[in-house]
This record gives sequence, C-alpha cells and structure tokens, in this order.
Amino acid sequence: MKKIFGFCALLLALTGCGGMIKPENGSQYLAQLEAEPIGCTFLYKIETEVSVYDADDARVYLENRIADQARGGNAYWITSQRTRPNEWVIFGPERSFILVANVYDCPHPNNVRTAKDGGTAVNATPLVIETQVECSGSMYGGQTGC
Repeated sequence: MKKIFGFCALLLALTGCGGMIKPENGSQYLAQLEAEPIGCTFLYKIETEVSVYDADDARVYLENRIADQARGGNAYWITSQRTRPNEWVIFGPERSFILVANVYDCPHPNNVRTAKDGGTAVNATPLVIETQVECSGSMYGGQTGC
C-alpha cells in the first residue's frame, strides 16, 4: 500500500510540473509567427536551451529571453526546434529543448503578412486585449482597491 501511495505521489508531483515557466517583462505581448514575415525588419537570431518537461514551457522561456534582450523586437519566428537527452538525470526533465528563432520588429505585430500565406495578412498569436475596469464605491464608503 505504501508503494502504491508513493508511486501516486511521485506521478502527481511530476505532472504538476507542467506550466512552471511564467511570462515576464512583457513577453506575453510578443507575436509568434508561422513563417517568415513580409514588411518586418529582421533584428537578430536567438538560440535558447532549457531543460523543461513541456514544449510550451520552452516557448515561454524563449519569449522571456527575447523580452530580456536590449535589442527589442515584437515578433518572432521559430526556425528550428529540437531536443537532446539530458544525461545522468535522476529527478527532473529527461530532455532539453533547443529553440532557434529570428526576431523581427513589425509595424503591426498582430496583423502580419507572411511568406507562408502568400503575402496576405493573417492574425498572429497571441492577441492580448486589455480592458479597463471601472471602480465603484464600496458598501462601506470610499473606493475599493482598484
């Protein structure tokens, strides 16, 4: 019974490790492109390597590194992605994700024409819509914590 409980606890701990890397420094505003963009300025190429459980975490890590760069950029296109096994790993991810991306400065990053779609404009992901919340008085008088 203890072995089954231990196995279940280990399995739960490992499955809970997905989505551990969070967006930071405005990286959630970067647009991921499906192909080479038309009408954008190429800025630089970046390569990242990170040991994580999930490919989405590796993409978020790449976005965070782009946002950390002093060179800027508001859109990126992943040109190469591969994995390599981590040797001598007992606890932790069994592989590293290696992503290579071109970073661009686009005038309208959420509406970019790419070579893949024949030059017609497509919406790039993600599209972030911010809304303003109106603050009203609380039932105790005064403003709430808005």
